[in-house]
Amino acid sequence: MEFGDLRGILQYVPQFRDKLFVINIEGGVVGSDNFSNIVLDLAVLYSLDVRFVIVHGADQQVKDLYTERYGAELFPNSDDPTDRDYLDIFMDAVSRVLSTITNELTAVGFKVASVDAVLARKVGVIEGVDYSLDGKVEELDKDCFYDFLQRGMVPMLTPIGSDGGGGNLVLDEDSLVFEVGKCLNANKVIMLTKDSCIATSSGCEYSVSEARAVTKNGCDLSERVNRLLGMAAQACEEGVERVHILDGLRDYAILAELFSNEGVGLMVHSDPYGEIRQAKNSDVSEILSIIRGAVMDSELLPRHSADIFSCIEDYFVLEIDGNVVGTVAVHSCESFVELACLFVKRNHEGVGYGKRLVDHAEQIGKSRDAEKIYALSTQATGFFEKLEWQEGSLDDLPIDRVGQLQVSGRNSKIYFNILA
Repeated sequence: MEFGDLRGILQYVPQFRDKLFVINIEGGVVGSDNFSNIVLDLAVLYSLDVRFVIVHGADQQVKDLYTERYGAELFPNSDDPTDRDYLDIFMDAVSRVLSTITNELTAVGFKVASVDAVLARKVGVIEGVDYSLDGKVEELDKDCFYDFLQRGMVPMLTPIGSDGGGGNLVLDEDSLVFEVGKCLNANKVIMLTKDSCIATSSGCEYSVSEARAVTKNGCDLSERVNRLLGMAAQACEEGVERVHILDGLRDYAILAELFSNEGVGLMVHSDPYGEIRQAKNSDVSEILSIIRGAVMDSELLPRHSADIFSCIEDYFVLEIDGNVVGTVAVHSCESFVELACLFVKRNHEGVGYGKRLVDHAEQIGKSRDAEKIYALSTQATGFFEKLEWQEGSLDDLPIDRVGQLQVSGRNSKIYFNILA
């Protein structure tokens, strides 16, 4: 690990302290070789005073037990109603998984408690099919969760609900996780799935509307991950701040997702992720640092700290979790504004940050009553064409800027947009 990596990690420590996470661990993940690594990741969070509730599944264990007793050919489809034999196997498998998780967590110092906090109601009869042993969450005992959390314990919940009359009902694991997250107004819901299609070298983030668009279009994600994205969007609309969907078979998945700006999974967020704000004098060194490579590649003009300090009010930065990852400047001249020094860190390219900075620059131009915004570029012509900016000529520039451009010898392309 580089010391710079450590600096980046440490910035998250105060942000996560005393936050509440709801963490879902699929049965297939619990049964994998990577589960011991997940426990160590959870221990790191626990040491940082992160509070969390664990909701686990037993999908793989149920399938294994059912196959062992009745044969693989008789294993029911996911939409088949639960019968008594399946319920018995489900209860057995859940008990085994709960025992495994409890043993692993207590071995590294956790205080855990299995909680009976779900009152469920029967799904009932749907299209003539009786789902009398399948349930939906009717009510969650919020005080029960908080009581254990305040005592420094980790509440653990299984996908089994009480029907209020002494019977047990099988619950949909994903629905239960999000219901708990919404009930507790969790800061994060983290889904550890064994679906490998979400494994990426760098993560993807979606606003609620973007997540809904992805699920509508289908993309290349699995049916279940599409379903999770839709449920995540709904949860974010109902009080959960962020939902992370991770490959639970990947080592360091939790830490790599939470302690880096890029992440390694899918994230849905309720708030505008990343803030564009006025640059401050304390940002100048960071601005120079992130544009250094672009200057060396002749993408941007060289700038010195004095240049930026002298017009700091023209500079804006995109900040994510306390890190500056992009910058843009908006300089005024006559009835024009110039978009300049537009740059996004290399490892944050391709997710729309550049467009967000341009949109912000246009709003600044409008606030200054400018009629036109323009940019000079030698290597980002395709970017401005995608934004549907028009290619211009020297006639589209302020007179003073024409002379400066001719003297520079850069032969920059001119792009502009009318600010209505």
